[in-house]
Amino acid sequence: MNAIIKLILLSIAVILLGTFLMYGLEYNHPDSEIKTLEDALWWCIATVTTVGYGDIVPVTKLGRAIAILYMGFGISIIAILLSTITNNYYKKKIEVIERKKEKEELDFFKKEVMDKLLDIERKHNLYLDLCNQLHLKIKDNDDDKSVK
Repeated sequence: MNAIIKLILLSIAVILLGTFLMYGLEYNHPDSEIKTLEDALWWCIATVTTVGYGDIVPVTKLGRAIAILYMGFGISIIAILLSTITNNYYKKKIEVIERKKEKEELDFFKKEVMDKLLDIERKHNLYLDLCNQLHLKIKDNDDDKSVK
């Protein structure tokens, strides 16, 4: 599975876990602003995305400790997601450059081989011409000898 999809699924799972965890810790506390699962989800998404509006905050000590963990998770997951996207982009770009370079090298070697083959053919034709001339010369000499 693609790394980006895995990161997104992991993020969703951690956000849902944080939502239920924070709701379970905060909904009974009298000073808490987290009274529903929607409030807890809102808090968790605002915290993980590093927006942190401050309209809903945990009031229990354990709730605040979990909030610190979720702040760190939010920063980490955004950094990992952005680096994964950037890595995939540059990997594809490098592959395109490498394919282009390989094609250029192949074209160069094809040209070199064709040049060598043409040179061999030219030399072969020259050799055949020289052989024909020699053969004609020998034949003329033989004809001259037979006439005398």
